[in-house]
Formats: sequence, C-alpha cells, structure tokens
Amino acid sequence: MPGPRNYDIRPGTTVLDAADALLRIDDLPTGPVLVLDPIGDAVGVGLAELLAERGRTTSLVTQDQVAGTKLAITGDLADANARLQRVGVHRELRSLLREVGDGRAVLEDCWTAEQRTVECAVVIHCGHRLPEESLYRQGTPRAGDCVAPRTVLEAVLEGRRTAVRVGSMPVITEAGPPAPARSGP
Repeated sequence: MPGPRNYDIRPGTTVLDAADALLRIDDLPTGPVLVLDPIGDAVGVGLAELLAERGRTTSLVTQDQVAGTKLAITGDLADANARLQRVGVHRELRSLLREVGDGRAVLEDCWTAEQRTVECAVVIHCGHRLPEESLYRQGTPRAGDCVAPRTVLEAVLEGRRTAVRVGSMPVITEAGPPAPARSGP
C-alpha cells in the first residue's frame, strides 16, 4: 500500500508508487516524469536513471542537497549523480512536492519556501510503503504484507516462521487446556 503523501493530488496527472511504475514502465503516459525521492536511497536514483535512459524527460525531486544521499554509505553517491547528469535527469534539489495535477507539479524550496511550477505527466513516488491492513483479521497471527511491505523472500520466510509457531502451540478445546504429558512408562 502506498505510503503517506504530503502533497495534494488533483486530476490530470498520474501518480504511482515505484513498484507500480516499474510494472508498467512501458505503458506510462507520455510526457515528462517527476520522480519524487523522499528517502534518498537507490530506488529514486535508479528509477530516474532508467526512465531517462529510455528517452523520457525526467526530473528527480529530493529535499536533500544532493540526490541519493544514502548512497554515500555504499560509495556510489558521486558516481550516481554523475550518471544522472550524463543521462539528462534534471535534479530538483532542496525541494518539496506540494501539489500535483493538470500536468504540473508545484515544488517548494526547503529553505526559502519559494514555490515554482514544473511540467509533469507522471509522478512516481519512491517513498516507503505501508502495511496492507485489509489483509489482517483480528485474532490471526500477522505475517507478510499486513505487517509491512515485503519482498517475496521475506514474506515466505516470515509466513513459514509464523506457521511453525502456530503449529507448535497447544490446542485449547472446549474441555479446557491439554492434559500435561505423562512421564515414565
């Protein structure tokens, strides 16, 4: 489930999260793409780079002073920004997205609060995803996407651990708890 949106969404512009955008990367509406990266990791940078390589006019919006700040941990910060520049990604640094619609986005400078408008047909939100609460029923063990968005591997492992834990629990019947195990012959 998409994470929080701290901006107004009006008709006239498609807004997708990163996972959904990747699923339909060849079927995105025509026009400029705005990649919103509130996290600063490889997702926003990689998606912006991929779209630009495919010939899309792409802007990367981040509140940070450098795109992909968390890539410094991996040693890829400078190289990633060089790649973005080479493929023509326009970096909107120190910017917050305030509103999107009618083929435009309103960006606000983090320091001065000055607002400006940029064109975009698609906004791709690269923020954190939220748990899918509709998957949870009261009284059932929680695992997978009802706890938090997971990869398939994480969901399978967590589901298996939960099943093992549930399978090893004593069964309580209407007659009461199970009788203690007998020791000896």
